[in-house]
Amino acid sequence: MLAAIVLAAGASERMGGHPKALLSWHGEAFLSGILKACFAAGIERRVAVLGHHADQILERLVLDDVTVVHSTDLDAGPIGSIRTAIANVARHPVSGILVWPVDRPHVQVATIEALCAAMAAHAQPIILPRYQGRRGHPVIFRRELFDELLAVANDEGARAVVRRDPARVFAVDVRDPAVVQDVNTPDEYQALVRRADRSE
Repeated sequence: MLAAIVLAAGASERMGGHPKALLSWHGEAFLSGILKACFAAGIERRVAVLGHHADQILERLVLDDVTVVHSTDLDAGPIGSIRTAIANVARHPVSGILVWPVDRPHVQVATIEALCAAMAAHAQPIILPRYQGRRGHPVIFRRELFDELLAVANDEGARAVVRRDPARVFAVDVRDPAVVQDVNTPDEYQALVRRADRSE
């Protein structure tokens, strides 16, 4: 069984301090939409990692059937959140984790399904999406890499684990530009909203 880990502990400084988890996308908060997409793709065990703005997020959102954990090392950045999540899920019979940053709410369910299918079909311990030659997120790490993720230096993070050995990585080519599109600033958010308006 795969566990989905949604990273939503950041301070959202580049967004002017407004929690990215609470920004609206297709009528619901980024975090809520991502959690629903994971469930739609067949991932029932879902973990939301909170930190900065945790109280505000919990006051605004109903996170039923979702495990909420609080990052124990906010200064470490995303890898600190990943470590916190691994500490939670490792005691369960999970085969790996799908790590999904909250700033990519527009990744398609079909992309998540393709990543899960690739995990079932291929032995590599790292499965990631690739759009027009560029690697993106979310990324699947099999359980065998948990100790490595726990031990990696803060300034290297999960990216160093991905880059350590190219033979360990299987890239899934997708037609989903969202896998390489961060939404970190107000301008990027407005661009996302405009793209959604044009597609409706």
